[in-house]
Amino acid sequence: MIIDLAGYTGEDVRCDLCIIGAGAAGITIAREFLNGIHRVCLLESGGLEYEAQIQDLYDGENTGLPYYDLISSRLRYFGGTTNHWNGRCAPLDSIDFKKRSWVPYSGWPMSKQDLDPYYLRAQKICGLGEFVYDNRAWKQLNIDSPPPVFDENKVDLKFFQFSDPVVRFGQVFRDELAGAKNIDIYLHATVTNIQTNREGNQVEHLKIASLDGSRTEVSAKLYVLACGGIENPRLLLLSNKVRPAGVGNSNDLVGRFFMEHPKGESGDVISDDKYLLLDWFQKHYPNTTVPHWPSLCASESQQEILGLLNSSASIYYTPRLGTSGAELVDLYESIKDDEDVEGWGRKIWAVVTDLDELVKAGYRRYVEGKKPIVDPGRVYLWCRCEQAPNPDSRIQLSRDKDALGQNRVELNWQLSLIDRQTLLGLTRTIGEEFGRLGLGRVKLEDWTMDDSAEWKDLHGGRHHMGTTRMSDDPKSGVVNGDCRVHECNNLYVAGSSVFTTGGWANPTLTIVALALRMSEHLKGRLDKAAKLEVKTMAHLLASNGKNTPFTATNKIV
Repeated sequence: MIIDLAGYTGEDVRCDLCIIGAGAAGITIAREFLNGIHRVCLLESGGLEYEAQIQDLYDGENTGLPYYDLISSRLRYFGGTTNHWNGRCAPLDSIDFKKRSWVPYSGWPMSKQDLDPYYLRAQKICGLGEFVYDNRAWKQLNIDSPPPVFDENKVDLKFFQFSDPVVRFGQVFRDELAGAKNIDIYLHATVTNIQTNREGNQVEHLKIASLDGSRTEVSAKLYVLACGGIENPRLLLLSNKVRPAGVGNSNDLVGRFFMEHPKGESGDVISDDKYLLLDWFQKHYPNTTVPHWPSLCASESQQEILGLLNSSASIYYTPRLGTSGAELVDLYESIKDDEDVEGWGRKIWAVVTDLDELVKAGYRRYVEGKKPIVDPGRVYLWCRCEQAPNPDSRIQLSRDKDALGQNRVELNWQLSLIDRQTLLGLTRTIGEEFGRLGLGRVKLEDWTMDDSAEWKDLHGGRHHMGTTRMSDDPKSGVVNGDCRVHECNNLYVAGSSVFTTGGWANPTLTIVALALRMSEHLKGRLDKAAKLEVKTMAHLLASNGKNTPFTATNKIV
């Protein structure tokens, strides 16, 4: 059932499991309880569609490296940021979970093998193909021949898959959640405080507010915080009525270790056969499976030898200047970004009077199932890198307040020297292999070789990770291997904020896999509590007679 808290006059809410946030993680967990015996409450701060006033609650300040406006880097309505993701997915690698001597603060309290069964299930939920992300994927793609074989000690070829059509969780799974007999969805329900007991080790209830002034409380046996890598730490820090530092923050770790996937151009590719190179390394649209995009990654041994983070590079191109393809791309980008198109009449005329290249591109895309390449001019490497965990890269509360009177956030994004060295090391490794195989040469961008130079055209992926990181040791992580807050017996955190390290891959597939894993754990605890209540009831009835009063509680062992 869907309930709108705006104008709500009902009683306070009681349930077995309360999930805060209806994005990929929150919706995945709720679906695992569909039509079961446990009562689930799913709280969404926004509504079913975008609303500017609700979105404004995300606004904040960037005080570190250049970054996107915080108000535009997530979406605050049912389905969360899956409402505008492009469906790009890949799992983390085995090395990402390991303790690496050259990567500070690395090492997850689990292995890749622990997560693999859940990756297989997440694959289907995200609308992807077979769980194949290595060289075996070539067999599924419509290409004349795979590229030359790289030295496996230096370069690994891995793939992204793309959800196609993109699974927007709020749209695809809304009806089944709304129709479930045991699940209530509350819209316009913003959590303003996580209220714990006096000791701070047990959540007692949540304070919920709507912009129209409606208020209520939610009490549950177990709580899951699933609001994203910025909002998760914000809410923990805001909930400081019992402990001034906030919930789960005795070791000053909440909000620290903010990680992104820093990315940018690192070098031009000089090749005698640009079409062949792009045929291999551009996005593929096979008829028999979902789109794939190959990436060039430094091998595990190369990472260790050179002291690199995990990273990948894709090959991009821009159409030759002055061609119909270049004008069409410029028109498309301007319209997509809702920008004014300068000289649109001239551009359209250039396109319609020179259709040869566009016809060829259409034939490639829809007949041959290949990337619609349009008269390639410049070909270049676009690298995306793992970011080394850095405690000084962090989320904090600002003095500014939002419409609900809550402190907004400050993001201080910081990178380390190893981040730049990784981009340079990966690009050089690819260049060496291209030269050895006769694929072309790679001309490094000048700035990549100067440690004092600014990172040219620095971007992130709007991937917010690490701010409630996972560790078996409370002194180095906010949550344990089950994603439970170390200091709080009944509070869990879902999403990429628990990532210990970020790897090179987009986080959505791992977010869903971790949510599935957490759901099994939560079910186990709730099942155990339910059996204990039944056993206690039976014992009381047997001992004292059927008239003995019995009051269920929301506490759980």
